[in-house]
Amino acid sequence: MDEIVIKGGTVLDKSGSRKVDISIGGDGNISQIGTGLTGSRIIDAAGCIVTSGLVDLNSHFCQPGDEQVETIESGTRSAALGGYTAVMLMPDTSPAIDSAATVREVQSLRNEALCHVEISGSLSLGGAGDTLSPIGEMSTLGVRFFAHASCIDLNLPFLRRAMEYGAMFDVTVALTPFVSGNGHMHEGAVSSDLGIQGVAIEEEEILVSQFVKIAELTGARLHLQQISSPASIETISAAKAAGALITCEVSPHHFALTDEEVRSYKSIYKLAPPLRTRKELEKISDLISRGEVDAIATCHTPNSQHEADLPFEEAPYGGIGLETAFAVAVTELDIPMNEILSMMSWVPAEIAGLSSTHGGTLSEGRPGNLIVIDESTQWTPSSKAMASKSKNSPFDERQLQGKVKDTFVNGEAVVLDGEAQR
Repeated sequence: MDEIVIKGGTVLDKSGSRKVDISIGGDGNISQIGTGLTGSRIIDAAGCIVTSGLVDLNSHFCQPGDEQVETIESGTRSAALGGYTAVMLMPDTSPAIDSAATVREVQSLRNEALCHVEISGSLSLGGAGDTLSPIGEMSTLGVRFFAHASCIDLNLPFLRRAMEYGAMFDVTVALTPFVSGNGHMHEGAVSSDLGIQGVAIEEEEILVSQFVKIAELTGARLHLQQISSPASIETISAAKAAGALITCEVSPHHFALTDEEVRSYKSIYKLAPPLRTRKELEKISDLISRGEVDAIATCHTPNSQHEADLPFEEAPYGGIGLETAFAVAVTELDIPMNEILSMMSWVPAEIAGLSSTHGGTLSEGRPGNLIVIDESTQWTPSSKAMASKSKNSPFDERQLQGKVKDTFVNGEAVVLDGEAQR
């Protein structure tokens, strides 16, 4: 590997901002940080920000099982184009990642990836929510994050047992406060106008309250995914202030889009939890600006085209978001860049247990997992041109600002000038 020097940019990381060059050695690690550096390959970063790569805590890649919808290769190509050097693969594959054998199978697929893939385990066998997966055995293989994405049948004794095991094996338990099948969109004026069964926001708030209480009881480390209610964030913040080991994430669509989009009947706006009202959106944005949200996560969820073409009420939940998440955050959030990067890189890396290689502070000897971003670039994403096999982007054809120019993973230039290199 040639020595790469990223020149002329402003380095912005957890330690602050400075005008320096970064050299990546042949071993893929950062070899020098300073001024006036030279190398065999120069990357012009003039006018750009150089920072640690983004880390996503909620990516669904469908492999094994539904490779025609998304693979680890296509999903991580999409991730790299969006500036992600690491993603957390959710366990709802087919079969679910609920055993040591499945963990090993997915680990063997990581050589196809364009960025690091961290594997999460399913809390329950088959994701059914009734029988615990072998958490201890899976944790010996390096799995540190165990998720239960949809509470189809809420089983509080099961969740308590799962969190007790999580605390015992020092792993993170991740829960999404959403019950599948209860409705298709936010319950409110728009759902009433359209005659579509809605999901009350209070359902999420009740679930979050229950999850928080169990976490406090067991001492488990809990990560709450896909929060869409301001009241839920306030509940989480109160518990954190009292000493609970709880973090939470919000997705770009929950601070950028409202339930008014559903009037189009396009299934790209059928998301779980559902898009909320303008009032909730503005309050979530305010809570983000006040530092009440730990992470921004994509919940990148591909669907096949024939599923996306179904009528709204028959279509599955989900939308892709790895290539647009950073730009949506820059476009929609009125906060400094370092705060965006904290929620999309530095803190997610800590939550995922990857802070020694991703996020944090760029320093000599550290793996070359970094990105070059131009926060002023305006662009209009097209789902047809995205690297994902799926085209169900809720931000298709929306003008955005801020784009990832280059992505380096372990020193390899996997994206240059906005183009994937493999």
